[in-house]
Amino acid sequence: MSLLIKIFNTIEEYALGMTLLFLAIYSCVQVFTRYVLNISFTSYEELARYSCIFITFLGASLGIKYSIHFAMTAIVERLPLRLRELTTALVWLIGALFFFVVAYYGFSQCLKDMKYGMIAPALQIPMYIPFLPIPVFSFVMGCRSLLNIRNALIRAIRGKVDDGTGSSNNINGEGTA
Repeated sequence: MSLLIKIFNTIEEYALGMTLLFLAIYSCVQVFTRYVLNISFTSYEELARYSCIFITFLGASLGIKYSIHFAMTAIVERLPLRLRELTTALVWLIGALFFFVVAYYGFSQCLKDMKYGMIAPALQIPMYIPFLPIPVFSFVMGCRSLLNIRNALIRAIRGKVDDGTGSSNNINGEGTA
């Protein structure tokens, strides 16, 4: 299972990098064709829009993985360790519920788009394809939030937090090697 997760994470990171590179390249091509050649392609604009949706939700998922999202922690950081970790777990639980709700409604919208045969105007692809990253990566964010809940509860039960240096600080602030 760990190998499968590692492969998924690697694919995720490469997909984000390649999509960003692709977006940069075809945005430059779009600017060149529009302002130098006086030719505008609506398919470029539509492709850029759908790429931005993909990048946004994939990047948000990776942001949860690496815990780099913006957070207001001034009050929580002043709480005792166990209460801080329980509060963190509660916040992740609320986030997970939100992500799963978004995933549910996103999947149902994609199914409606499939059912009614909605087609993208310029690219002529089924509309559920460009909007599929919304429910997929919302589901992934929900799963990662559940993992963060588990980790916060483990830290609350043990009364220790890993500071990344290989030593742990216990509830009294005393370091152990």
